[in-house]
Amino acid sequence: MSAVTAVPAALPRSGAIRAAWLRHRSALRTLLGVLAGLTLLLAVTGYFLHAGFERSGAGGCDMTTRACNERWKEFLREYGTELTVGGNIVYFLGGALGAFVGGPLLAREFEHGTVRFAWTQGAGRTRWTVGVLAVVGGVLAAATVLVAVVFSWWIAPMAGESGRFLPLLFSAAPPALVGRVLLVFAVAALAGAVLRRTVVAVGIGVVASVVTTLVAESLRFHYRTPLEETVHTLAQSSVDHRWELSVWYADPAGNRIRSGEIYDLGHDYYGAQKLVSEGGYSVHETYQPDGRYWSFQFIELGWMLLLAVALCAATVWWVRRRAV
Repeated sequence: MSAVTAVPAALPRSGAIRAAWLRHRSALRTLLGVLAGLTLLLAVTGYFLHAGFERSGAGGCDMTTRACNERWKEFLREYGTELTVGGNIVYFLGGALGAFVGGPLLAREFEHGTVRFAWTQGAGRTRWTVGVLAVVGGVLAAATVLVAVVFSWWIAPMAGESGRFLPLLFSAAPPALVGRVLLVFAVAALAGAVLRRTVVAVGIGVVASVVTTLVAESLRFHYRTPLEETVHTLAQSSVDHRWELSVWYADPAGNRIRSGEIYDLGHDYYGAQKLVSEGGYSVHETYQPDGRYWSFQFIELGWMLLLAVALCAATVWWVRRRAV
């Protein structure tokens, strides 16, 4: 009687995805629990922050007036530290969420040797890797959207003074933050597949979070051709929340002058404002209008997603061709 060698049946297309969910469901539940706690914290503290914002009267007032500036100073004296600290954490380390999820994703499998078991269960290297990246990346993206929406609401009072293009605000909005988290996730996953060390992969992801933030900030203004305009107010960016790149001043004869000179002539901000609005002096700006905010958000999301997909493809290639 001839011996029959058992060959594992290939999993259906959805089987690899289901297997990935079952394999990583504990980690995903932990991730969702942490993000739920963070969302609750933001909701509670945001309630008091927004109540203070309304109480101060800073919301909706005319930023060109002295009274409005005093209201903003009062609000920032009470809540400015919390807004700045929270904003900077998201600005520099918001993408690090992707590092802590993506770093262990494949590296831990290699460290524990469980990849050999996974590859013999009918999924194969390619489908196993694609399934893991797709399931975990999808859950991560959905969770990030929720947190980004809540955080954008939490930090929104800063937009009244500085506009939505302020880096702390722009980076916290759902499209930009999701793109950054997924890009860092892809970087960490690739590092984990190549180096097979969880701690190292997470560390590379954290560094990538900071680097990606700084690179995006350096590129952002040039996503679309900037506009140029001559205005007769020092507070134009506060009036329509445009994003100014460069500003220079001219006297009534059209001669270019330094910014300090106009303040010396007016003795203070309000005196300089009067010179510009009534005295024939002018302000020349290169800027991006606030109306381009959402197009900039989706441009940033687009190039980050393209890089993330390319890095995930590189991860699949590495696992398929190089990993042993």
